[in-house]
Amino acid sequence: MVEVFEAKERLLKELDWRENPFVKDLRSATKNDFLKYYCPFESAEILKHLAFDTKACLLVGPKGVGKTSALYYVSYGLPESEFQCFFFKEPPATIDALAEEAGFGNKPGFFSGLLSVFGAQSKKQPVSRSALAERLKAERKKLVFFIDEAHLAKTEDMYMEFKYLLDDVPNLRIVFSALGQEAFPDSLVQLIGENNVFQRKHFTSAEMTTIIEHRINAVGGKGLKPFPAPFLREVLTEHNLLSPRYVFDELNNHLASLALGKSKWQGASEYANDPIVQAAIFDSVTAGGERITTAHADWWISLSPSQKKILELLLRKGELTLAEIMAETKLPQNTCFNALYQMRGDDDAEKKRKPDVPFPLVGFKGKAVGGRKKNLYFVDAKVKNIFTLS
Repeated sequence: MVEVFEAKERLLKELDWRENPFVKDLRSATKNDFLKYYCPFESAEILKHLAFDTKACLLVGPKGVGKTSALYYVSYGLPESEFQCFFFKEPPATIDALAEEAGFGNKPGFFSGLLSVFGAQSKKQPVSRSALAERLKAERKKLVFFIDEAHLAKTEDMYMEFKYLLDDVPNLRIVFSALGQEAFPDSLVQLIGENNVFQRKHFTSAEMTTIIEHRINAVGGKGLKPFPAPFLREVLTEHNLLSPRYVFDELNNHLASLALGKSKWQGASEYANDPIVQAAIFDSVTAGGERITTAHADWWISLSPSQKKILELLLRKGELTLAEIMAETKLPQNTCFNALYQMRGDDDAEKKRKPDVPFPLVGFKGKAVGGRKKNLYFVDAKVKNIFTLS
């Protein structure tokens, strides 16, 4: 196993990378590392809005799209001379809990402290909204509450408390992140304002490519080396574009293949930015593995390399599970899953991109395997009749 780590170090040295840029967990990174690795999109807009005195912003999107990282970026970008930031990992259950967590709770007085010396218990009085509002207004700086996972508020009453605080405290700003805005009362959404609601469902290929290049540059690399454009076209599928984490998994698998000399993308390190070589690699991969007659399938050229590879395998082998397809093709799980999902005709975007392809190309059925139900994938009968195996 030592050879694996040596191969990794050789690859990093060849690429002039100080470290692997695709394993950095920004949630635990220092401020400097975070700002070096993070590539802002909506977060830059939110920061700009706060700079021009927007009262509240809301960022919505599914898990994994980077909402928490966006809030970190905004908090790091606000000048400390003007703003004081408070980060809540989820919304506090009550006003008193909010005050306590932010450091504005009721402090024990002289008599309660004296009672505790003699073993007597003194019940701490909860902070009211009006008392908290007065304490917040007394602060010299603008205060920014970052409420992550805001959809987890225990009751709708807490959303209204946020609204009342925003109404009552001129120097208060709130930035929310949530899976959606359905739980938010209309009055709070109206206060936030339509122009201050940002949504991130997935990334475009161009955005994800920018993220990849930004990460590579952060560790001393240049451009997109060692990822040829044909390889990235195969990786940046509809499913993978939901989250950078999915893409980073694919890139790390590719780096491991390069380091161990097993990558089908030969010359990727040296020629990653040469468009002529990229085209040659793409053609050799798609044509070299083709061992079926496609004369009656003009749409074959529209398929991605992974789709072709899986479709040919199913034509030859018949019904296979996802694990068997992965073992035969050596493709990563995400790549196999994406290709099968698209070929089943379940991806509307893929169907729009390839109107000439007669989706569904592949079907599936459940089968009990070792006490567990697994899907068996097979080529649709009408599609299967088009091809002749050689």
